[in-house]
Amino acid sequence: MKLFFSLTLLLALITSCNNNATSSSFCDTACNNDTIKYELAEHPERPRIKISVKNCVADSLTWYHKAMPASRQIHLEGFFDQQLRLNAKAINCFINDTSNVWLTFNDCITGRGYMVMLPFDKKGDIKKSTAALNSFDPKFSVSTDMRAYAIKSGMYAVNVKTGKEEFMTFKEEYDIDWNNIHKTIDSVNVTPQRMYVSLFKNGKEIPIEKKIAL
Repeated sequence: MKLFFSLTLLLALITSCNNNATSSSFCDTACNNDTIKYELAEHPERPRIKISVKNCVADSLTWYHKAMPASRQIHLEGFFDQQLRLNAKAINCFINDTSNVWLTFNDCITGRGYMVMLPFDKKGDIKKSTAALNSFDPKFSVSTDMRAYAIKSGMYAVNVKTGKEEFMTFKEEYDIDWNNIHKTIDSVNVTPQRMYVSLFKNGKEIPIEKKIAL
């Protein structure tokens, strides 16, 4: 059975939140180049991930554990095709033993949600979403072990401990501006037992829900 250890945030010093920020912004634009590191300190292989920042912009992700011959790394701007500014208060990291790392965060400037699953094994596929529905947004409620992300025709819920996933259709395709998501997706509630979304269409609220077992 896999063991799940408490996650230790070694360093979380990056752009602070601004009380005067707009609803689409998760922090101010102050420049900070501090590195953010997460580690399972109690695990014998010490699985960890590091977010490097350069010139105020998130630069790279590096993840590693002691049994690996070498660390793995991706450059964020190229990977997401977007420069990102991060706030440590709008980042969630779940290190799943030595299997993978789930990282979710919201861009400080646009408020857009991102998600990435990083396997430690180089044979594993990296999974990403540039339309994550993260609980840093006060209108998105997502349970601790769950993650949620959307496409134009529906949304997914995934349990990060088991990797199991469910899809719920929106019943049609919506023209969603992911940098202004609340124009279309008003609110979300995701638990291991239920998916719920409230959509806007032609000024009317469209609620959709589905029972799940994750």
